Amino acid sequence: MVQTQDVEEEIKKSEEPDCREIAGQIMVFAREQIMVSLSYLSRALFKMPLIAADTVESYGVNGRMVIYNPDHVVRDFKRENNRPVRAFLHMLLHCIYCHPFHYEEMDRECWDLAADMAVEQTIMDLGLACTKTLPDERIARILKSMKEYVPIITAEKVYRFLLDDPEKAAAYLKKAELFYRDDHLHWIIAKEEDAADRVGDTYTTDTRTAMFGCHEADSGEGDDDEYEQVDEALVGQIRDEWADISEHAKMDIETFSREQGFGAGSLLMNLKEALREKQDYGGFLKKFAVLGEEMQINDEEFDYIYYTYGLQLYEKMPLVEPLEYRENKRIRDFVIAIDTSGSCQGATVEGFLRKTYEILKSTDSYFSRVNIHIIQCDAKIQSDVKVTSDEEFDAYMEDVDLSGFGGTDFRPVFEYVDGLVERHEFSDLRGLIYFTDGRGTYPAVPPNYETAFVFLEDGFAIPTTPPWAIKLVLNGDEL
Repeated sequence: MVQTQDVEEEIKKSEEPDCREIAGQIMVFAREQIMVSLSYLSRALFKMPLIAADTVESYGVNGRMVIYNPDHVVRDFKRENNRPVRAFLHMLLHCIYCHPFHYEEMDRECWDLAADMAVEQTIMDLGLACTKTLPDERIARILKSMKEYVPIITAEKVYRFLLDDPEKAAAYLKKAELFYRDDHLHWIIAKEEDAADRVGDTYTTDTRTAMFGCHEADSGEGDDDEYEQVDEALVGQIRDEWADISEHAKMDIETFSREQGFGAGSLLMNLKEALREKQDYGGFLKKFAVLGEEMQINDEEFDYIYYTYGLQLYEKMPLVEPLEYRENKRIRDFVIAIDTSGSCQGATVEGFLRKTYEILKSTDSYFSRVNIHIIQCDAKIQSDVKVTSDEEFDAYMEDVDLSGFGGTDFRPVFEYVDGLVERHEFSDLRGLIYFTDGRGTYPAVPPNYETAFVFLEDGFAIPTTPPWAIKLVLNGDEL
């Protein structure tokens, strides 16, 4: 194993040391330091080769390799022995959290800062001696102030906050340099044929591909459209490989935490966020569909009596008569409950209702006549609006009047809906969907219909739901 003093002695041996060789030793040393402290990340640590490149300004990673400038690495090591280790772990966490693989979809300035803050928070939580650096106190203060708005710091939550509040985002973006460790332009993986034309023959094809576009973008030269011709297939392959690595890392961390009492903190939270699949809200609603018969021509099925009669009468000429009905999965009887407590109100609720309405409005989702009850409740029932047609739904959405804003108790809604069932208000109630922050009193006994609690990501931990309930967590993009 490479030791710190060994590297320092190599630097002092000559007035003009071979920076490339020494930088390589420093990077190996950094990797070994992380391996000793975080053995459960071994698969990730040895996934990528270490590539020295003079044209790179500092450090870079793209999921296939770690790229570094030898002169920069040696200068970093001279300033603080821990700086290369910190940079290495910073880049590794970017890949484990899958930060580089959605870069083209993001506002880059906000995503750069959000991703950097997430990995720096993890490094601070881990508290490894080998990653401590002089600016840590300033970094900790900024992260603490961010927690006032985003209590659980993940790249996704911080990014959403920065987009939603441009004024506060501008203040934090001024401090982005403090979180900078690596050049995120390496996250852009260009099409290989384009990359090979732009960079000399000093590097391997992989290195050319990794570096393509980054340096021209830094200098302000080159055609933006050209250097952003991303190899989407390759990015998808790398993303899948790292998702598999992240899944294994998550399982190893959870096991290590139980056995050693190790607090995984934001490391585990970020992994869960990175591995969380986006929910298909439309598909989710269709789970509440019921089978029903609707009178219309069914081109996919026909009457077999006419078919066989035609074969008998005309030998090889069957008579095909389409059926005048078909069974479709359509939503008919449905309850939408809205939590109007103090923490669940305004535009958030309206966004949820409009999204639900758009899904229900589609022709493949519900019967021509529906029976939907929209119930508002905090600690008691505030209102119940019955909707039976598009026109009534449109009228309701034009002037949504939310009321309540007290505490949260889920039981009144279930008691009220049970009463509606007893009074035969529903012919076949398939389910109830409850939009809430989850902080309330749940019924002790499960209802006789499927129930789903839908939560919106707000930076806080999602409460535990009863085992009989379906739990769905959506972010702002999904609404």
